Amino acid sequence: MMNGKTVKTVFLGSGAFAPPVLEAMLQDGSLEIAEIATQVDKPAGRKGILTPTPLGQWCQTAGKAFERVQSVNSEDYLDHLRELAPDLIVVVSFGQILKEELLNLPRLGCLNVHASLLPAYRGASPIVSAILNGETRTGVTFMRMDKGLDTGPVYQQFEMEIGGRITAPELELELARLAGRHIGECIRQLSEGSLTAQEQDHARATLSRKIRKTHAALDWNSSPESLERKIRAFFPWPSVIFTCMRADRPVLVKISSGRAAAGVSGQPGQILSITSEGITVACAQGALLLEKVIPEGKKEMRATDFANGFRLERGMVFLNGPGISAN
Repeated sequence: MMNGKTVKTVFLGSGAFAPPVLEAMLQDGSLEIAEIATQVDKPAGRKGILTPTPLGQWCQTAGKAFERVQSVNSEDYLDHLRELAPDLIVVVSFGQILKEELLNLPRLGCLNVHASLLPAYRGASPIVSAILNGETRTGVTFMRMDKGLDTGPVYQQFEMEIGGRITAPELELELARLAGRHIGECIRQLSEGSLTAQEQDHARATLSRKIRKTHAALDWNSSPESLERKIRAFFPWPSVIFTCMRADRPVLVKISSGRAAAGVSGQPGQILSITSEGITVACAQGALLLEKVIPEGKKEMRATDFANGFRLERGMVFLNGPGISAN
């Protein structure tokens, strides 16, 4: 709070990481949220229906006014922000690169909330990357934005453990809530001038790539531990996919839940057992227990029900996902 006045803030966000942070800020009496802005609606689903961003959907449900902005760097929007004259712009999972003119517009600059402990996992997929790489800890970073990609000086960081079987959406929610618990105090300290940003150690920086559907293809020649992490990281999108042959026709099958199985092995892709727990499939250096799957054109089901419906038997072999060479 600046001399007893609220901090006039513009919030820019789009993804599912943004709503819990915004909700915490709206409940903080020391902040004045002058505007909420998100990206424009985009086609979604098979019918391509224009759909608001996750933040836009949250605002609609919560009854909060928000703006859809094609480009925050456009002269029209910059003029609009100059009229608003915010003290601070908070950016959370927004999806647009802010140019220098916009970064320098608010008196306190632009504060980014990033879902990793920078300089680790800069870029588009820090949560997915942390799970894929088997990290045991992660966190959130409050950073003053500069013209680089997640390269700005760090105000504060807060850590948490990564649960053993946590999925990407679950971890995203936990991290967003962690950020929400601390964002108000960070802004208050920033407005009072008691918070100093520290340069990142750029030599230790790692990058997280943008996730594409092709990344989710399953390779049975992988270790069971890496496949389990991949299932958790890529659920619910793009979902890990393998191929099941049915009457000489390939059927793509998504795995929504699975875990490494100890003490068994065989030819990669071979069904080792079918029980009430699921389907145990051999892979490199062990096996993977499929618990829940989504066959092409079907709803999610227990792997045991999938085995019964497709008349699967011990010894049959699943193939790799699309684009991966034969087992």
